[in-house]
Amino acid sequence: MANSDNDPDGRNPSTPRISETSELAARIRQAQEARQAATKSSEPASRQGDMTMLARGLRIAAEFVAAILVGSGIGYLIDQIAGTAPWALLVMFMVGFAAGILNVTRVVAELNTQKPAPTGDVDDRQN
Repeated sequence: MANSDNDPDGRNPSTPRISETSELAARIRQAQEARQAATKSSEPASRQGDMTMLARGLRIAAEFVAAILVGSGIGYLIDQIAGTAPWALLVMFMVGFAAGILNVTRVVAELNTQKPAPTGDVDDRQN
């Protein structure tokens, strides 16, 4: 029986598929190599260009909280060593808060220079 149920014309369907498959595999390999070469050449020095809004928000919050915790920790240690409780803790908490504000403004400015916010009204973007 030369003809099968899947091949009503009597052709062998596997022969063209093999050549098409190998040709397709070669094209896929070429595209992957071109893509890898493009990403290697255009890869930014820092990965912040790819940050999502959630990642940006978490980074800003972490910078702020870390500054406050470090300031408070240093104040607590000073209080334990010098016996000035709670004054060094309060002062260093305020210093940590100020440092946190400065860190947040620095990070936001850095992120805005890398990818500025869109300008214009909503109506301008729709037209």
